[in-house]
Amino acid sequence: MVDQLAPRVEQSLGARVDIASLVAFRVLFGGAMVVAVARFFAHGWIHEYTQVPTHFFSYWGFAWVRPWSGMGMHVHYALMGAAALSLMLGFYARASAASFGLLFAYAHLVDKTNYLNHYYFVVCTSALLACMPSDGAWSVRAWIRPHDACETVPAWCVWMLRFQVGVVYFFGGVAKLNADWLWHAQPLTIWLNANTEVPLIGPWLHLKSVAYAFSWAGAFYDLTIVGWLLWRKSRPFAYVAVVAFHLVTARLFQIGIFPWIMIAASPIFFDPSWPRAMLGRLGVRRAGELQLPDANEKNPERLPVGLRILMASYVVLQLLLPLRHLAYPGNMLWTEQGYRFSWNVMLMEKNGAIEMSVVDKRTGKTSVVDHSDYLTRYQTKMMSTQPDMILQYAHMIFEDHRARGIDVEVHADAWVSLNGRRPQRLVDPHVDLALEQDTLAAKSWILPFAESQPEF
Repeated sequence: MVDQLAPRVEQSLGARVDIASLVAFRVLFGGAMVVAVARFFAHGWIHEYTQVPTHFFSYWGFAWVRPWSGMGMHVHYALMGAAALSLMLGFYARASAASFGLLFAYAHLVDKTNYLNHYYFVVCTSALLACMPSDGAWSVRAWIRPHDACETVPAWCVWMLRFQVGVVYFFGGVAKLNADWLWHAQPLTIWLNANTEVPLIGPWLHLKSVAYAFSWAGAFYDLTIVGWLLWRKSRPFAYVAVVAFHLVTARLFQIGIFPWIMIAASPIFFDPSWPRAMLGRLGVRRAGELQLPDANEKNPERLPVGLRILMASYVVLQLLLPLRHLAYPGNMLWTEQGYRFSWNVMLMEKNGAIEMSVVDKRTGKTSVVDHSDYLTRYQTKMMSTQPDMILQYAHMIFEDHRARGIDVEVHADAWVSLNGRRPQRLVDPHVDLALEQDTLAAKSWILPFAESQPEF
């Protein structure tokens, strides 16, 4: 059966489809990224996140990524914005997407303190667009080089973008199939109670039944919306649901530009000619229905072996990464091992307090570390609940003391509340974290999570 299915899949992916939806995706995604970069300038986040801190929390394997000195990061973001604008306008879109993706990835690899799921989505989507001729029509490139213009693209371009958006929704839904989300309506109970001042619906948001309704509706939405968007008959209603869902989440929760990105990206599930049909109804010239060659008249393109291997590898990677937490013991929301890059959206509310102490090995004297000597308030807040950041912080403290000729042990006493529960000790306070290494292996010094009922 596999032998019969593979040729059919390849034939479908190689078939020519209208370029219009790919163009619309390029314009909407590029425009959203222009806005995202502009927000960093407008809110002063470039200075706040890359120039104010004196220490940074690196991602595993990316310790070499450091912010540029002086005004370097402002120039970096300016180049990023220019690349996003170039992508939106279709000026050599592949190079623009690649440049933007690399610049964006570097900027956000500087400090994991600021990690957000949609940053990862942006990098993945930029990488895909760097491999696609999205500037073949309605673009600056097609205008200045008419011989490069094209009206169709191989279907794999559309399907890979559909896959990327679908992965976000699907694994976001799978991650919600846990006791906290379904049986305790957490952390939505906490977050909704913080929004009771919202006009009209605010007085209802403190009700536990409303939190349950939001929780179950959110899981159902994430798990099924892709199917509703792909089905032609339900598509218009599904997109209304997409817009409504993300407008509500944008209003109630502080999740950045993510809702707007998903509103812009979801039309990729529509028929590839949807922008042409819509513009045609508005009377825009050359926007009428495109006559595609019949499959019997023109055989679909045969995908190069290298492209097939590359696409298959990418798909497998995207399917496996969200599942890697299964290789680690304990509750993922507690240990956060395998948590990032896995589309774990809106799953937890963690609050913590941490005391770091050093023991002078020569004198035996113990002293408590002042966090402000190393970190900003926001870094301290994010570090206090994330074990790998606690470990990195311990190494910062150790290296600082060693540079001053003092050999010390570094211990952490962290108490963390997960989704409205009583605080529990997160890491073993007796372990000298200066001797522990940050690897991909399970961290034995993270204390087990004691299951209990949320109090909120």
